[in-house]
Amino acid sequence: MTTANTTTTTKTTATTSTSSNHFIHIFVSLFRIFLIFKLQLQVHPRRHRLQQLQLAQVRVHQQAALQVVQAQVHQLVPLQPVQVHQQALLQLVQVQVHQHQQALLQRALQRALHQQHVTTTTTTAFNSCNNLRWNQIGQIVAGTTSGSSASQLNNPTCLYIDNNNTLYICDYSNNRVQKWVQGATAGTTVAGDSTGNNQGSTSTLLNNPIDLTFDQNGFMYVLDYKNYRVQKFAPGSTTGTTVAGTTGSHSGALTDLDQPTAIGVDSNLNIYILDSNNKRLVEWTPNATSGTLLISNNNMNNYYDILLVPNSSNQIYISDQHSNAVDLWTFGASSPSNTFQTVNDTQHNSLSSNPTRMILDPYGNLYVADRDNDRIVMFCANSTVGIVVAEDGNSGPSLKNPLDLAFDSDLNLYVLPKDSNQVVKLSRI
Repeated sequence: MTTANTTTTTKTTATTSTSSNHFIHIFVSLFRIFLIFKLQLQVHPRRHRLQQLQLAQVRVHQQAALQVVQAQVHQLVPLQPVQVHQQALLQLVQVQVHQHQQALLQRALQRALHQQHVTTTTTTAFNSCNNLRWNQIGQIVAGTTSGSSASQLNNPTCLYIDNNNTLYICDYSNNRVQKWVQGATAGTTVAGDSTGNNQGSTSTLLNNPIDLTFDQNGFMYVLDYKNYRVQKFAPGSTTGTTVAGTTGSHSGALTDLDQPTAIGVDSNLNIYILDSNNKRLVEWTPNATSGTLLISNNNMNNYYDILLVPNSSNQIYISDQHSNAVDLWTFGASSPSNTFQTVNDTQHNSLSSNPTRMILDPYGNLYVADRDNDRIVMFCANSTVGIVVAEDGNSGPSLKNPLDLAFDSDLNLYVLPKDSNQVVKLSRI
């Protein structure tokens, strides 16, 4: 009997051990499904931050897990006296669950990293000042020779590129604005007389458009130089509405403009105008009937362009042809707070000469058309000393006397030289 009992006990123990392990694996498999479901909810890439994974803990009710396994074992061998060592079984459950929990957490973390394109490797920040460069041999992308046909320009004065990389050009002496899509050999007139022969002051005509810009809603604002006004054009419309200035009137009153040369629009649709002959910078709020004086200076009749400072409500860059510099102004100030004039150029002039229009890149670097030095100068963010990034004298199209410049979405640089009646593209390298 002793032998028989021993054999029975051994078989029962073996059966119990096998059954326990079997149902432990069943329990763990079910628990794994629960964990996967819970973790997938926790790491949804659009609703939770990745850091939440590091705090994710699955609290296992140990006694409940133990009771489940015990019940399964007793169901399998109900006729045998099974003595399950609870502490050993509990430890086994804990080890199995912990191993699967860690594996699931690791897989969930890897999925989250992949979905959110997060890398755990150390990366070096892009140094735009040292790495932004352009091919010095450009290509002509708009204009041919001086004229009034759709493929020609006549004394263009401004250049704007929208989010679709479409060019808009102030065709000054043709009294029109030309739209030039990428790859086109001719432009389309979007404001003014398409023939280039008619100037006027009606809602469909212009008289020497000198500058333009767009707001975030796609409306175009044209600075109509000799009509002393700003015309606003809805998308697709060639009929303008006067939103600043008084047509034909150029007094010093804040209702008027006198030979304005530059325009800007902020995110609140406020219009900023360099009212050159009145020696002032004015702001026109939406639906206003007169401007508000922001800056006044006796030398502002020699200022040419303005550029709003991003993320600022009261600062602006102004190109100063009197001092041959770019000045940073705060609204209401009597003098600029900073000046950009010196250029690191040992072969040519180390100072700017008659700077015209300006632009910023996405990294906060300032670019200036240094007209009389026939070059484009870049002032890196937080620096007041410029470097030359493009200049005339190479074997490609002329960059002599650059008036304006612009970037497309790939940061290719477009230059509008004063005398060539063309737009030149310098590809980023």
